[in-house]
Amino acid sequence: MYHSFIQKNLVDKLIITVAPTILGTGISLFREGDYHLDLSLVGMRNFNQFVELHYEVKK
Repeated sequence: MYHSFIQKNLVDKLIITVAPTILGTGISLFREGDYHLDLSLVGMRNFNQFVELHYEVKK
C-alpha cells in the first residue's frame, strides 16, 4: 500500500523498526521498482534488540 504513496512522492518521513533475523532472510521493506528515495537520518532509538530509525525524505 505505501508503495503507491512513495511512487507519487507523497511520503515525507519514514519511521522504520529493525528487528534482528536469526533464521531466514527477513521481509523486504521496499518493492523493486523505478523510484528513488533520498533519505536523511534524523533520529534513532533502541528498544532492547530492536532499533527504530527516523528518516526524512529529501525533496
